[in-house]
Amino acid sequence: MREVVTTPRFDKRLVSFAKRHPEFKELVRKLMSDIALGESKTHVLHGVMRGSRAARISQQYRLVFVLESDAVIFIDIGSHDEVY
Repeated sequence: MREVVTTPRFDKRLVSFAKRHPEFKELVRKLMSDIALGESKTHVLHGVMRGSRAARISQQYRLVFVLESDAVIFIDIGSHDEVY
């Protein structure tokens, strides 16, 4: 399992996201764990976000992160338009 690291921006946005969408709280927690274990479907981002990956929380919401050999760094969470 990779080490889970979050950025200050991610921490702030996660708190805000959880307040607005409490129905996704457990799903986000499980998704973050699955990503750290390498067991979640994700996709590579291109353009300005090259080097990052995203996972789908729902049709509208995404979790953006960077994979390193020993860590997963979560950098953003929110709607498709907010994170891209």
